[in-house]
Parts: sequence; C-alpha cells; structure tokens
Amino acid sequence: MTRRYLIRAVFICQLVAVAAVAAVQAQPPLRWDKTFGGSSSDGTPEVVQTADGGFLLGGSSSSNASGDKSENSRGGLDYWVIRMDAQGNKLWDKTFGGSEWDDLNAIVPTTDGGFLLCGSSRSGPSDDKTEDSRGDLDYWVVRIDAGGNKLWDKTYGGDGYDDLTAAVLTTDDGFLLGGSSTSGQSGDKTEDSRGNRDYWVVRIDDEGNMLWDKTLGGGEIDYLTALATTSDDGFLVAGYSLSGDDGDKTEGNKGGGDYWVIKLDEEGNTLWDKAIGGSETDYLSAVLATPDGGFLLAGASGSNTSGDKTEDSRGDQDYWVVKLNADRAVEWDKTLGGDGYDGLFSALLTADNGFLVGGYSYSGHNGDKSEENKGDVDYWVIKLDEEGNILWDKTVGGTGADYLSAMTTTLDGGFLLAGRSDSNAGGDKSDNSRGDSDYWVVKLKACEVVPSSLTLTSNVVNQPLFQNTPSVLLTVSGCKGGTVAWTGPGGSSGTGVSIPVPTSATGTLVYSATCTGGLCPTAPGSATITVSPPLVAGSFDGYIYGADCNTFRGWAWDRNKPNTIQSVDILDGPNVVVTIPANEFRQDLKDAGKGNGIHAFRWSIPAGLKDGQVHYLSARVAGSSFILKDSPKALVCEEGASSPPNKQPVPPTVSPLVAQQNVAFTTTLPAFTDPENSTLSYGLVSLPTGLSFTPFTRQISGTPTQSGLFVLTYSATDDKGATNSVSFNLTVNPAATTPVTGSFEGYLDKVECGTIRGWVWDRNKPNTPVTVEFYNTNTLEVYGSVVANIYRVDLLNAGKGNGAHAYSFEVPAGLKDNTTRLISARVSGSTYVLKDSGKPLTCLSASRLSAESNREFQVTVLGNPLSRDAVEVEIRGAEGEPVRLALTDVTGRLVTERLIEKAGVVERQAVPVGKNASGILFLRASSGSRSVTLKVLRN
Repeated sequence: MTRRYLIRAVFICQLVAVAAVAAVQAQPPLRWDKTFGGSSSDGTPEVVQTADGGFLLGGSSSSNASGDKSENSRGGLDYWVIRMDAQGNKLWDKTFGGSEWDDLNAIVPTTDGGFLLCGSSRSGPSDDKTEDSRGDLDYWVVRIDAGGNKLWDKTYGGDGYDDLTAAVLTTDDGFLLGGSSTSGQSGDKTEDSRGNRDYWVVRIDDEGNMLWDKTLGGGEIDYLTALATTSDDGFLVAGYSLSGDDGDKTEGNKGGGDYWVIKLDEEGNTLWDKAIGGSETDYLSAVLATPDGGFLLAGASGSNTSGDKTEDSRGDQDYWVVKLNADRAVEWDKTLGGDGYDGLFSALLTADNGFLVGGYSYSGHNGDKSEENKGDVDYWVIKLDEEGNILWDKTVGGTGADYLSAMTTTLDGGFLLAGRSDSNAGGDKSDNSRGDSDYWVVKLKACEVVPSSLTLTSNVVNQPLFQNTPSVLLTVSGCKGGTVAWTGPGGSSGTGVSIPVPTSATGTLVYSATCTGGLCPTAPGSATITVSPPLVAGSFDGYIYGADCNTFRGWAWDRNKPNTIQSVDILDGPNVVVTIPANEFRQDLKDAGKGNGIHAFRWSIPAGLKDGQVHYLSARVAGSSFILKDSPKALVCEEGASSPPNKQPVPPTVSPLVAQQNVAFTTTLPAFTDPENSTLSYGLVSLPTGLSFTPFTRQISGTPTQSGLFVLTYSATDDKGATNSVSFNLTVNPAATTPVTGSFEGYLDKVECGTIRGWVWDRNKPNTPVTVEFYNTNTLEVYGSVVANIYRVDLLNAGKGNGAHAYSFEVPAGLKDNTTRLISARVSGSTYVLKDSGKPLTCLSASRLSAESNREFQVTVLGNPLSRDAVEVEIRGAEGEPVRLALTDVTGRLVTERLIEKAGVVERQAVPVGKNASGILFLRASSGSRSVTLKVLRN
C-alpha cells in the first residue's frame, strides 16, 4: 500500500437488536479471524455486510496470483475484493485495475445485490479501465454484480490530483462520490479550486452518468474523509481543514487543523458548515447521522482542553468523538486514549443508539485502554452509549503491527473488524501472514451467558521457587468476554488475565481474581505462590553477554571465593532448564580482577527450544537469589536453526587527534559495528603517559605528560572472540608550543551539569576536527579538552565543511561541588575564544543526586523541515538502554521503524523517510517508560 488516508466511507447497514445492559458491559469475545493475502502488500481494506449474512472485503493489492489471490496484478496497485460467507470462508476473489496505480478506498452495496467499488486511479485505458485519465489522479468506480462480474467502470477528474476517499448510496439508487481535489475547472470538474486542496463531491446515477459536482473549500488544504446520508435525502460531507474563514468555510480554525463538516441538500447546495477543533491538529475520519436528528463526528486529536475540546489528551494522539444535536450545537465530546498514539479510523451506529468506534493503538494498559497490546500496534475498538460513556473496549492484535481500517455490524448482533496486518500467528491472530501485509478480519460475537469459574494458573514448573526468580506469572482463565480484576499482597491490584508475581521478597503470596462480565458472570478464583529463600549465599557478580540459536553465554563469580568455579542455573522464563559449571577461561575477566578468570560459560541451545516460540532465557548462580545482569535474553529459533558464521567487527574511521602536554584531555572514540549485533569489548594501546582508556565508554581521558606523535591501535572483540582493529595518530603538542593559528569559528552553546556542548571549525581546514579546551573565565584554570568531531547535519547545511565539528565534553566530578564558575572555551593551543563563552556552571555534588534523576530523555531532530530522505535525530539521556524509533504519517501508517539496542551517550541516527511520505510526519522515540514525540515536516 503506497498511501492511505483516514476513514473511507460510512454506510448505513442493517442493525439488529441486541440486549441492553447496565452501564458497563462485557467485551464481546472473538468468534473467528481470517487472513487473506498474496505474496506482496495487500492494503487497508473496507468491508460491507451482504444480504445473505456474508461480507465483501476490498482494498488494494500489489500481489500477483499467490496465497489467497487468484489473479495476477494488472499494474503496480490494483483493486482486490474478496467475497466471504458468514463464517469468513472465501467464496471468490476478483482483481480490477489498469496498467498503473489503482487504490480502492470505498465499497457501496447496491440494491440489486451487487457493489460499487470506488477509489483513485493513475491508469489510462488498459485492462479493466476503459477511459482515459483526466489528470495526475482521478476518481475511478467499478460496478460489479453479486458474483463479482464487472458491469461497467467510469473515470471522473480534472487536470490535477483528484483522490476519492468516500462514497454512499443515494435514495434514487445512484451514488455520491467524495474526495479531495487540486484540479481547476477542467475535465469533469465544473468549478475552480478554492485553495491548495478542496473537497470535491460528484453525484452520479445508477449507470454512472454524472448528474452534478460541487467544489467546497477554503484558501488552504481541505481533505474530505467521510460521507453520510441524512433523513431529508441530503448529505453530510466531512473531513479536516487547514483553512481559515474564507471560500466556502464560514468559521476560522481553532488550531492547526479542525474537523469540518458541511450539510448539502439533494441537489448539492450548501445548507450549513461547521468547524470543530482544539488548539492543535484534529483529523476527522468518520461522520454519522444519528436517530435524534444530530450528528456524530469521530477522528483523532492531539489537542488538550481548548476550543471545542473539553478534556486533556491522554497521550500523543487520542480518539476524539463529538456529538452535535439537531441544531449543530456540541452536545458532548469525549477524548479516548492511552499514553501513546491512538488513531480512530471508523465509527458505527449500534442498535441501542450507541456507537462503536475503532482504529489502531500504540498504547499499553492505561488511560481508557483496559488491555495491553499484543504487538507493536493493535486494533482497538470502544463501545459507547448514546451519551458517549464507555461500555467496553477491546484490543485485538497479533505480534506485529495491525491497523484497523473498517468495521460493520453483523446480522447476528456482533461486529466484523477489518484492517491491515503484518503479524504472523500469535496473540489473537490464528494464521501466518501471506506476504508483506495482508487483509485481516476479526469477528466479534455477542457475549454469551455461560456461567463459569475463574482458574489462576502459575507458569512455574520447578519447586522450590527461589527469591528473585524472573518472569513469574499467574494466568487467569474462565472470564468469557469480561474484565478480570485481581488483588494481591501489600494492596497490589490490577486488571487483565496476566498477573505478574514479584519474587524480590520471600514468603507466601495470595492472589484473588474476579470477572466483571456483565452478560458473562463468573465465580472468583484464587491462587497461592510461595517464594523460598536461597540455599546458597555469596557476594556474586555476573553478566549474560550473548544469546543466539547456537549458544547462550555469560559469566559468574563470587567475590568471597574469587577462584572458585560457580554452578549456573539456566532458566527459560521462571523454570530451570539445566545447571552447568561456569568453568571457561576469559582473559578479560582476569584482567578485570575476576580472580583467575575461569568464570565463563557457554551453553548449546537444545533442540527443544528450537520450536519457533519466544523463549526468555536468564541465568542465576545455582541455588542462589542472584540473577545474572542483562537477563533475560529473548530467543526465537526454528527447528534446525543455527547462527551463521561469526564475522569480525567493522572498524570506524577515526580522525587524527590533537592534545596538549599538561592540559586535561578527553574524547570518545566512535564505536565499531558488529554484523551480528553482538556485545563488543574494546581495547586501546600505545597511549602516552598520563592518558588512560575506559573500554566501556570508549573514552580517552587524563592529562598527557609527554609530547610527540603516538600511533594508537584501537581494537574491538565480540563475544565469540572475533577481533578487528584500526590505527590512528594522536599528536601531543609541547606545553610551550607556538600558538595554534587558523581561521576559527565556533560557539559555546550549552553549559550543563552533564555535558558542555557546542561546535567549532577552522575555515582553512574545513574537514579537519580541532581540539577544544575548557577553562575558568576568571582564574584561567583549565578543566579539560575534547576533540570537536561529532557530526551535525545543521553544520553541514550551514557550509561548515563535512559537518563533523560539534563537541560534547563530560563535566568533571571536581566541578560538581555546588560552586558557581564561569566557563569559557577556546581552540586548544590558540588564542581563539569560542563565542558565548563565560557561561555559569553550578552543579550539586554527585552524592546528592541519583543516577536516574540526572538523565533527562532528550530527542532533537537536526534539520526540520527535512532537506533529504531521512530524519536526522540526536538522542541524549538513554545511554546503554534500548531505544525504539517509529516514524508515522498523519493517518498512523508506519513509515519506518528502528530499534537501537544500546544507545550511546549522544546517539545519532538517520531514519529513512521513503519517497512517498510527505507533509506532516511524527517521530516517536521511546526508552522504557519514557517517550518523546516530535512533529517532522517534509516538503
């Protein structure tokens, strides 16, 4: 799928009465799910109910005949529809397209049992397309009968970009088509554009003949996303708008972009329009006409309380549902979300005059979301009563990324959810993916009245259960469609079927669980867990430093018995798989003072763990409560799997360094790259007297006491013993050297208790880094120096050579004494003082600060708007921690995702954008419980 916007169409489907219940209902359980796809990408589908209880599912596909797809593609992207029976079994599928790019966005059931397939096309007359294109992109509709046979097709457009996103059936068995247009008066378009992009609606009869068209817009960008019919044979035309009160728009925006809805009569005349929004950007996805003569507007919002929005946001983006009464006044609005990104795509009217809203969610179990995600992003649906109160919500997903795009009510009172998935079997998904992405449909049934009792089952097999055993869980079963609430020792409580059991303290732990089922009552249940004290004591230390489908590796020792071999328990989750001796010699352990160095172990992964499932492996000193650090390691191995041959680490390019005798010096060397992403240990030899190297941070520091040219050898070794090295020069100038000269320019930007940062370069040597030293402005006491060799894209864009001229100097501990000093910086050995020098520095002593409180998670986009096909991002405050970067467009479609296993002190990444992504993008960086989301603009 090359691009997808918010909700495509809203259809009035047959509604069947379901039992009314109290303020909180049970979640409907899953009845079945189905995956349909070919070998390539099959994009976000629409779905409609058929008269026989089945469904028509349709979207866009780039797959040839493969998997569930019976026909080859016509071009780069085609319409692909699938007819299913009431149980989700495929009856037939059809492909429609021209020689280029055709994107299906809406399906309308027709009164003769057939369907109108509606979307956009770049194709000329070819294959299934019979008419010439009008411009860059046109509306394209295909009429098919109940068996999927094509009856006719029609193309509508102007000379620009016309993108159909919604369609509805009219009372005369014709159709209203809606989308957005950049075209002027040309082709089938009878009116000039109002701004950069306008709403464009086209009325056609049942043979596809055009009756009339209307252009609606303000002076900026207006994007139509939804249509609905009204009881007076008119229409609701809705989307989101960046325009002010000009053109056809009578109200200005509340924020960056607002919901904008227009009421048309049956001839297309505007009766009224209304803008609804908060102080940020709000994207409307769906519109409904309600039985009381009012309207429901639903979409996504990043706004806090402001404008028409009465509640603060829950996270980065939330569902936002607004109810208007018959007089178009706001009756109520509801903000629904968790702490992450939640994007609403679809809304339905339900038989109890309430609503079902659905879309995708990145959030965990927090805010209004009652369940954890199954994967990175899941379907999330919420049932609301007619006042907007939550009756239930449900998270549905596999282990990967699942984006809901459409819903429909079913004849048995349930719901069918449809969307795009790249997940394999896991979570709620029963089938593996067919290709890059597939259609995924999930049937929710009405909650059945089946009284049952809860069962709490532990995942612990081995007894006794020792203190600090990891990953101990109780799983609650028997709560059919309801919500589990549990209580535990010490006042602990929570909801959900998985109960984490802490084992940090010994004793007997009693847990109880209840099921609030509404229509599914169940009896409570309980379980008891006993945590035993360790059998072995000592002053232990140890790490897990590697895991793959060949071996699981680490080391363990006892400071009280430095030369004694320790036995190690290998655990899969909380259960001991095997106990082995840590009896391998490693030179680095001996060098680090770990006794005789005979404390490593290497365990071959057995065939029983090569089953394609996730195994969380950890290790502990046998019989003790000490779990080796960096446990657990997640491992997924297929039968017969083994790791490829180990490759050497790849060395970086290291620029020559310059220091000065008797002046403190520090610099961090760039990291090697390991092809297998193994943990690397570093070494550096031939340093002059007074300087030392810290392998963990790759930092050279100290005060050189001898001058001269030193050739340094920098090496890295992975956890399997593969080594590589690179050499570079360090020049230490004499203390009484002739002043360094050059055409210097630079700034002292930031003076903070963690680091001092800025940039400097020499115009005469634009690609050569220089050394910066830091000193007391008043006493001239020198505190240290660092090489300015960090790359920044803004420096490159500003013409500062190759851009590698920034610096970051770690503030010495001696300056953290609650004393205020003025800090200046100069090019080492020269008289050039960096601009903005003389900034104050006051830092509390390290003993008064926790390590965690000093680490602010900072994310900066370098260069915004973007000038290239990548987002340059700089991350601070996550050193040694995993960081996840996710780039999405305004619809929530994932553009790029990247996982950094261990971030550096200053971590820089270039995240690819792709050629098709444009406009507003969102970059979300998360590390543990901390996250930052930034808006990125791409021209």
